[in-house]
Amino acid sequence: MLGVRLDEQLESRLAALAEKTHRSKSYLAKEALTRYIEEEERKQRENELTMARWEEYQETGETVRNDDMIEWLDSWGTDQEKPCPVK
Repeated sequence: MLGVRLDEQLESRLAALAEKTHRSKSYLAKEALTRYIEEEERKQRENELTMARWEEYQETGETVRNDDMIEWLDSWGTDQEKPCPVK
């Protein structure tokens, strides 16, 4: 169980939203926390992936040529979209 203290303004906004949506304040708070935590977890996973890629680059020095990337990006949204270039 978790107790959260809200300032008066946030408490008032939460109460008003709960009334308008016919949901409980607890439901709305849980929904907001769930969405926030999911987003923060997604950011953390992305940061970990970025760091792993950076470490791999530092070890190998391998990259994708800029011209290949531009060609691939330019093909997006066309009938002849190209596959993602690889190292």
